[in-house]
Amino acid sequence: MKWCTSSLLFVAALLLTQTSWAHEMRPAILTVKQSDDFTYQALFKQPQVQGRFLDLSVITNCDSTLVKSTTNASALEETFSLTCDDALATIEVVGLERTLIDTIITVEDRSGSTENYLVNGRVPKVNLGGGTATPVYLILGVEHLFFGIDHVLFVLLLVYLVSGWRNLIKVVTSFTVAHSITLGLSAFNILSVSQQPVEALIALSIVLLAAEALRGEEGLIYRKPWLITFAFGLLHGLGFAGALAEIGLPQAGAAMALLLFNVGIEIGQLAIIAAALALTFLVSRAGLRPTGAIIALPVYLIGGVSFFWFIDRSLQVLV
Repeated sequence: MKWCTSSLLFVAALLLTQTSWAHEMRPAILTVKQSDDFTYQALFKQPQVQGRFLDLSVITNCDSTLVKSTTNASALEETFSLTCDDALATIEVVGLERTLIDTIITVEDRSGSTENYLVNGRVPKVNLGGGTATPVYLILGVEHLFFGIDHVLFVLLLVYLVSGWRNLIKVVTSFTVAHSITLGLSAFNILSVSQQPVEALIALSIVLLAAEALRGEEGLIYRKPWLITFAFGLLHGLGFAGALAEIGLPQAGAAMALLLFNVGIEIGQLAIIAAALALTFLVSRAGLRPTGAIIALPVYLIGGVSFFWFIDRSLQVLV
């Protein structure tokens, strides 16, 4: 198991240079509200990525008039009105093909009923009339887990550390329960914390887990694996909550959207674990037996980079 998970850790380590992945996972958000039969008010918020805006634009079957444009350190917000000869029927976000991000489109009619859509570079256009929140937040949960490289590293280190099916089930269950608790509390504003310290502590949790992996059976996690991962899970749930806060929950069906986002995270987590187990099976069939030094190398690399993240993020808190 350690050799196979170490291989996946090495692949993940190579992705550490692709820091734009983590930044570009913040989606663009387009909210469209109907004013009367053929008039709509729209707010388009696109994130800043590596110090620049993405130059995205919205095209519909209606005439568009820019009302206001504002910028801040993290996003460009444009407010505009749509005047239609007929009902609003199509929306396209131009420029997504140059990015890795998605755009969440929420359309609210005069009665307050909403429909949610998700478009990306492959499918940047949507025909209105058949969307629901269900696939949108489920997909966003999966994507956040896959593209949140720090969360991926944490899950892989857990699989690397834990021996035996029973312990693995305990660890995965405790991590799931813990991050579900803090994600839910934060999503409904029962618990509120600043995201910068949370992100720094998440990096520190990876450092500590890497150290535990190198200590082997002398480490605390070997004695109380589910308890340690529960504590770390509470922390990572706050990180998930920060991503969800940027996306926002729909006013109608917020609880269902939260549930689907959480289920999406679990699907991504289980997919990573399944990949490690599948690789274990394939390697065991091939009869490969690498040395301990080779197996431990990615753990040193991950620990070192995560420590750099911790210092960098901590300095951002202090500035």
